[in-house]
Amino acid sequence: MVLLFPLGSIFMRVIPGRFALWIHGIAQLIAYAVYIASVALGIYLVRSVQLPQGGDLMSNPNVSYHPIIGIVVLLALFLQPFLGMIHHAKFKKIQRRQIWSYLHIFNGRIFITLGIANGALGLWMAGASNQIKTAYIAVAVVMWVLWMLSAVWGEWKRWRANRYAQPGVPGRRKLSDGEVPVVPKPARFQ
Repeated sequence: MVLLFPLGSIFMRVIPGRFALWIHGIAQLIAYAVYIASVALGIYLVRSVQLPQGGDLMSNPNVSYHPIIGIVVLLALFLQPFLGMIHHAKFKKIQRRQIWSYLHIFNGRIFITLGIANGALGLWMAGASNQIKTAYIAVAVVMWVLWMLSAVWGEWKRWRANRYAQPGVPGRRKLSDGEVPVVPKPARFQ
């Protein structure tokens, strides 16, 4: 979760053209498949570890937060491909974002961030060594910052492209997500 999901989102912002959509979708589906396997392994481990006083780890209220958060994230991210397909279909028709776009973008940002934090919680609850926790947090922070910087950069590119796109002027059109505008220099700079 800490690497694959943010990378899939970064690809959407840094790979030019239509190819970005396919790379983004494939990367996110691979990340989701790995996440499903991780959740399945986690559920198996939680159910198989028996406590000395009886019951499994899930029955311990101090341990149950991590798997519950993980399952909530899994279910929320299940919606992402559908929201993404609706966003793409609508965007192609009207060339601007709608509610589906924002649901896809912010559902991903919120729940991937929650999943990254939940990974740190899981390491803490498992009693991982300080070196492992420090390494996880370092990688998580670097990836999250890179991901957010790419999101800000992508939004800036969209804003700039839309600012210079002039509807009704021949040869000018609204640009799609990830497309970089060709901006003519003002006459005074030529």
